[in-house]
Amino acid sequence: MKYLKNLFALCLILLSSTAFAQSTPWIENPNHPPVKLRFMLTGEFDPVTKTMPAVLEVKLEDDWKTYWRSPGEGGIAPGIKWDKSTNLKSVDWSWPVPEHFSLMGLQTWGYKHHVSFPLLLSVDDSDAVTNLRGKVTLSSCTTICVLTDYEVSLDVTPTNLRADSEAMFTYNKAVSKVPQKVENGVDSPIIIGWDSAKSKLMVEIDAGQWRQPQLLIDGEPDTVFTLKSLKEKDSDSNSNKGPTKLIAIFDGSSWLGAPEVLGKTLNVTIVDSNQALEYSSEVIPTQVIEDDLSLLKVLFIALLGGLILNVMPCVLPVLGMKLSTVIAAPELKRNEIRQQFIASALGILVSFWLLAGFILMLKLTGQAIGWGVQFQNPWFIGFMAIVTSIFALNMLGTFEINLPSSLQTKLATTGGNNNRGHFLQGMFATLLATPCSAPFLGTAVAFALGADLLTLFVVFTALAVGMALPWLLVALFPQVANYFPKPGRWMNIVKVFFSVMLLITSLWLITLLSNFVNPGILWVFAGLLVLIFFVFMAKKHGAPAVVASVSLAILFSAVTAFMTSEQWARPLPTDLVWTPLNEAEIAQQVASGKTVFVDVTADWCITCKANKAGVILQDPVYSSLKQENMVIMKGDWTKPSAPITQYLQSHNRFGVPFNVVYGPNAPEGIALPEILSTAEVLSAIERASSGAIAANRAGGETPEQRSYD
Repeated sequence: MKYLKNLFALCLILLSSTAFAQSTPWIENPNHPPVKLRFMLTGEFDPVTKTMPAVLEVKLEDDWKTYWRSPGEGGIAPGIKWDKSTNLKSVDWSWPVPEHFSLMGLQTWGYKHHVSFPLLLSVDDSDAVTNLRGKVTLSSCTTICVLTDYEVSLDVTPTNLRADSEAMFTYNKAVSKVPQKVENGVDSPIIIGWDSAKSKLMVEIDAGQWRQPQLLIDGEPDTVFTLKSLKEKDSDSNSNKGPTKLIAIFDGSSWLGAPEVLGKTLNVTIVDSNQALEYSSEVIPTQVIEDDLSLLKVLFIALLGGLILNVMPCVLPVLGMKLSTVIAAPELKRNEIRQQFIASALGILVSFWLLAGFILMLKLTGQAIGWGVQFQNPWFIGFMAIVTSIFALNMLGTFEINLPSSLQTKLATTGGNNNRGHFLQGMFATLLATPCSAPFLGTAVAFALGADLLTLFVVFTALAVGMALPWLLVALFPQVANYFPKPGRWMNIVKVFFSVMLLITSLWLITLLSNFVNPGILWVFAGLLVLIFFVFMAKKHGAPAVVASVSLAILFSAVTAFMTSEQWARPLPTDLVWTPLNEAEIAQQVASGKTVFVDVTADWCITCKANKAGVILQDPVYSSLKQENMVIMKGDWTKPSAPITQYLQSHNRFGVPFNVVYGPNAPEGIALPEILSTAEVLSAIERASSGAIAANRAGGETPEQRSYD
């Protein structure tokens, strides 16, 4: 009888143990024995949140591995389907820090040998029986990949769970390997920017707490982000901008085509030997300027930037003047033409070297550096105005009159047809180019100004070669002069045309002096210059030439006004209320929900004026800037300004124009390209703004109502 009682008690214990099983045994699939797993509940239950911790433990033999939540360029992340479960509300899956694997050129993230995934199960009813029916789908790979299913089945009552020390230990150990999530508050610790033109992602975060960090990006299933560079960016010691920043650049690619992640939320996991943190942030537009650009690539960019300078309004008159000399003198031999254009090309090269030396001197003495800073000096502007005036008068043949021999000789050698004159023409063409910002120029100059001495001169040499390329092509193929029509009366028209262009350049330079000299005096000098110019034109080419020039100028202005305005030469609006640039004020305005548009400009910057007339003061940008929730700030770099220089350098810019849009969704700012477009400005305003401005632009639709799917 005693034996039967003991046997009955043992059966009750076994039945009880089976009824309250909280873990599965190791589960294997006979079709794939190298991998096995088990599912365990720790036995803990929180009656307030109605949650119970669990852990999915996976063991992989030999070189088999499974994957992280974002596998990379290959593989499938593990998953569980709980569709046949009862009383199960949700399951929160946490992911330990993965390892990096590379196979046949594919980059993946995952786990090898052993991994435990912490899970947090939420139930609807604490006292009801919870039937856990899960189907685990696990992808495991070596040189081949296998997709395997495993069935998990447990029946538990949350309030009757018993503590399982082994499961608790495994769960806590797994949790310790999961990156800690960092909340993204108002003062965001991380900035994620996307450059659509280059398909590059830039991540910026404080570098102080990291030693040898490793970054992982995920959140967009069909896009893979491959790290290209990871560098620290020192804060500006002059502006006290804050701690050193960690800047990571990723290439973004997708098998679906060109990726587009703007407005979406991505996760950034940062891991080093001491800690692992996970950040989440919305992706904003940015312009990626890579400091680790190869020198060869930068030289190519510099060549393009220098070449484009030739068609900018600053340089075109000088190049035209050079070509007119060839047309006017068809008797010139090929060797003479070659010498003239080589001399001008050398003048461009020497001028760029002088600019590089000038910038180097400013850097060594701690002064402001940038493209075009010499136009902040009134003596330089005055000198350039005198030179362009001499060139303009020389195009009319002014120096053929009987001036004193010493003055005539000096002026002739300055702008004449000997090689010295052509050399000086090349130098002045370069100096006239500096107030213009052409595409590609900003990238090359920013790279050069932040590099060492040798790289500075190499990049500026590439800029010089790019600008001198048209001159060098004529020198290489001087026979192009044979294709020009023979000189005749039409040559007088060409000369007058280019001389007028140079006169306009001179008058523009004189207007720049109004920031330093009494405008009344400048009006007198400008009037005298115009009077002298047209007197000599009448003397050389006759009164009809003067009448024709003035008439054509009026006609050209009228046609331009008609073609560029809906209302016959409608004047540009002047009612935009600009406030001086103030970085502290920007932060305050953004914190209050405002959107701030910053325009860093200068009176001598032609590209700035083109942006203003063609985009900023034209609808719909003009109307957007007048909205109640917009604040517009202007930084005037016409004269030297340490705060504006520091502001530019903090954004890795060394010249103007520079435009940035700040807002609640972009507190660090969205930098715009040198040459503005309406679409880019409106897009930046919309993405940086809070719901107010975005709703106005979308006809009342707020950002929260939009879908970025």
